[in-house]
Amino acid sequence: MTAAEPGDRLGKGPGRRPEGEPLAAGLEQRLLGGRRRWRRREVASRAGVSLLSARKLWRALGFANVSDSDVAFTEGDVEALARVAAMVRSGLVDEHTAITLARALGQTADRLVSWQTEALVEYLSAGAGTAAHQTLDRLDDLVDDLEQLLVYAWRRHLAATVAWLTDAPGAEELATAAPLTVGFADLVSYTRLSQRLEQRELGVLVQRFEGLAADVVTAGGGRVVKTVGDEVLFTADAPPAGALIALSLSEQMAVDDVVPDVRVGLAHGQVLRSLGDVYGPTVNLASRLTALAQPGTVVTDPETASLLGERDDLVLVPQRSRQVRGFGQMRPLLVARAGPQPRLIDVDQ
Repeated sequence: MTAAEPGDRLGKGPGRRPEGEPLAAGLEQRLLGGRRRWRRREVASRAGVSLLSARKLWRALGFANVSDSDVAFTEGDVEALARVAAMVRSGLVDEHTAITLARALGQTADRLVSWQTEALVEYLSAGAGTAAHQTLDRLDDLVDDLEQLLVYAWRRHLAATVAWLTDAPGAEELATAAPLTVGFADLVSYTRLSQRLEQRELGVLVQRFEGLAADVVTAGGGRVVKTVGDEVLFTADAPPAGALIALSLSEQMAVDDVVPDVRVGLAHGQVLRSLGDVYGPTVNLASRLTALAQPGTVVTDPETASLLGERDDLVLVPQRSRQVRGFGQMRPLLVARAGPQPRLIDVDQ
């Protein structure tokens, strides 16, 4: 992609702010679908839902509370409430499920907006500094393109899920509790680095780590469940895929000029999938194993190691017996490659 002038892009079409209208007010109206004109009771009534149901949905979406006297809603809010109500009344979902779906959207959208805005502020501040009005102006230029990319990415991910559902042989494949390989990759000496580095340097390190981890896990056919500061949690369908992802993470970080080494713990077993996250003893075990790994290495438990089978590309090296909190005495195994290191991912291309 090549850089373009702010006005030279797809988003500068009909829907743009009228000339002479304050930037923030015009941008807000574009985003909300019109002027704020309704109070909460009015918008609930117009959508044909109770105020209680409306408030449940707004809380699930992460919207701030407003009082009965606040004129805070637009026709877009009426349409959204009416759409959710129609989903429930049609029997496609019940109210609880509709609220759960809304909460998934709300929490994801909140993080997405924060992430994108912070990235934009950082980009603008790399020049001669930035101010709020500069960020607003750039958002005004980008908002339509970002919206289209959001819908595009959501549809692509949903299409991948459709393919997975098509291939699932039975109900056991759709269970919220299923066998998965879980990995934790933990940055070495992150606490010390966070105290020594300037804020900007720390931000660069964290972004680099998250970007590298996401690329490696995705390339290996896994899924990044979440990143929390110095740690990434990922899953794979089977132990061999999980082991190769774990080794690739370790190798990729080891040669990077910004990110320090990682320790990786790997475990396979029954996992509860809920709210986009994973839970259960297998997740806890992977986390505990991470603490036992030396910098730049991958360790697993004996049961997971037995599932790796007689693979020519992997070597399993038993370690000394250790006490693993919550799991008792255990002899972890080091996971290593038997052959040459594969070509690393070039995230800068």
